[in-house]
Amino acid sequence: MSDTTDNANNPNNLMSKFQKLQSETNEIQSIFSKVSQLEIQSSFDATSLSGNRMLKDFCESMINREKEQNKFNEELMKTMKAQNTELTNLQNEQDKFIEENFKTMKDHNQELEHQNSELKLQSEQVLKEIRSIKSDLEELKNQYPSEIQSMKKLMNVPDSVDSSLLPDTSVKNNASASVTGKEFVLKHVFENASKIGASPVYSEEEEHFNIPWKMYVYRNGNFMNFCLHCSKSLEVDEWSAQTSKEYSFVSNQGTKKTREFSHEFGTKNGNTKFNSTGWNKFVHWEILEKDYVRDGKLRAEIRVKITDTTGLYGKPLRNFDERNKSFSDVVIKVKEKKFYVFKLLLVAQSAYFKWLLSEISPNGKVKLSGIESEDFQVFLEVLHGEPAINENTVEVVLYLAEKYDTHAVTKKCEQFLIDGSEKKMKKKLQLATKYKLEQLKEHCFDNINTAAEIRSMISSEISEMDPLTMASLFQKSLALLG
Repeated sequence: MSDTTDNANNPNNLMSKFQKLQSETNEIQSIFSKVSQLEIQSSFDATSLSGNRMLKDFCESMINREKEQNKFNEELMKTMKAQNTELTNLQNEQDKFIEENFKTMKDHNQELEHQNSELKLQSEQVLKEIRSIKSDLEELKNQYPSEIQSMKKLMNVPDSVDSSLLPDTSVKNNASASVTGKEFVLKHVFENASKIGASPVYSEEEEHFNIPWKMYVYRNGNFMNFCLHCSKSLEVDEWSAQTSKEYSFVSNQGTKKTREFSHEFGTKNGNTKFNSTGWNKFVHWEILEKDYVRDGKLRAEIRVKITDTTGLYGKPLRNFDERNKSFSDVVIKVKEKKFYVFKLLLVAQSAYFKWLLSEISPNGKVKLSGIESEDFQVFLEVLHGEPAINENTVEVVLYLAEKYDTHAVTKKCEQFLIDGSEKKMKKKLQLATKYKLEQLKEHCFDNINTAAEIRSMISSEISEMDPLTMASLFQKSLALLG
């Protein structure tokens, strides 16, 4: 619609026009009144025809004008009514908009109040945990004042601690036997040792820290060769295991002939063929038969310590590198790798870290020794709720759970070994005995159904088995016989 039309429909313009017409109407009515008076006075002079005609025309004109005025008034009222309706609708929409905004703001305020309540609750929980940590720390200070003073003297800076200065196990005096590292001992008794020839004779294969191992011996002229074989495939993704080993034959008098050797197994350096290592001419044949063979039996053992590994557990489930820096308040260094973690999460689950990190300043650094970065990665994943416990990782997670006193993680490993693991029952019993997993031990005994299964679970060195385990196996054998 044009501006002219808009101005014409403007209520102010219409009202002005109406008032003007009203004034003209009043003037005409006044004239008509005067004319009427003249008509009365003149008694309608019949001789003045032209005056009557003019009067008639004038009256008709007045009637037409009044009709136009009425029509205009109707249109004006209709226009004003439409505008009032439009104004009413606009007012209703505005009221509705205000009401919706008010409701939105009210809901937002309620949500903020709920969030504030949750934050307040979380803050109270954090404060409660901090008070608990402080209380435990004071208790430790009172129990071990001399040890703590000695450790403080060894610390160079207040925000940097080397864990090699700290005990490997729980700070409690009654803690279980310390775990010295990723070590294990293969033991085997070779039968008819004097008749062993040039073909290798193998021990039973055992799995330790996600790697299968076995030892073997064979005759090399006038000497006996003694070797360690790693059965992990060389055709999978790149992996490595750096080891130090002690090879021993146990004499009839209980003494040992021992030789040490270090070797890296795996494919890291392009190796695709060799997965055995050991000693050629370990002992002369005559000395072997004289000092080490008794009743045709040769007792052999290899102590293995794994000092470095890569590629054993697959792709990490969570990142703890610099990408996690903004979500961390402490840096833990394992060898050359840095882990950015949240201190409170470790403190809440580990008595060891609760003690170690209690006096570390924000964004401080801690160095852990005696462990592998790859192992610690898996351990952190478990602490952060990732499904990282499986056949490949359960043993190393148990080892670190023992080392850092995280009982909840130990229970998770135990439950996995009971419900989800396909490991041999002998291996499960070894882990149950080593880490004092009583439910797993009961599970092993409950699943022994034959004498052959009992024999398979008994170590070749019966004297070195846990007495309680041996007693339980003996009771089980009596039950089977009965």
